[in-house]
Amino acid sequence: MSSDSLKNHLTENTVAFISILCAAYLMTLFGKFDIEIGSYMYLPLGAKILMYLLFGFTVLPGIIFACFISGVILFNSWNDHLFIGTLAACAGAVAPIIVMLAMRAMRACNFSNLKVIDFKNILALIIASSVVSAMLKFFIYMQSITLNIDALDFITHYIVGDVIGSLIVIYLTLKIIVPLLAFSFHSVRS
Repeated sequence: MSSDSLKNHLTENTVAFISILCAAYLMTLFGKFDIEIGSYMYLPLGAKILMYLLFGFTVLPGIIFACFISGVILFNSWNDHLFIGTLAACAGAVAPIIVMLAMRAMRACNFSNLKVIDFKNILALIIASSVVSAMLKFFIYMQSITLNIDALDFITHYIVGDVIGSLIVIYLTLKIIVPLLAFSFHSVRS
């Protein structure tokens, strides 16, 4: 790996780390995360999807590290379930990868050219990633004998929170952040 390639890789992982951590922090401003029901607006999944779309799967280390740090610091070690919380964070980090690879294999969308991706594909990615993430986390959290998890409440709350949070992140990015960046770059060039 060349030094420029290594710099790009580190930069992309740093951006992913900061994005996920910021999304997790913003989420805590709107309510508390509860391991047994999740959050009604889980922003980090949308940030993870966005980072994978922008940089590819090479940002997985930055995303997992951000998930771990936010779980320990912002979510209070997942209510003292550090090991299970870490496994669940990893599951949430790989869920979009699983869905993106499945969509690529089915030739639904390969996500390699952001300019030609239809929003329907992004919506399908969000919904499917939410379902995969909720199912993986459910099976991981069920390994703890101290958690009192109702399967239907857990899965539905996690899916709804992931979908709402992801839609908010993607919408704000496409409708506010990208136009602001385009305007600022246009202003600098003029």
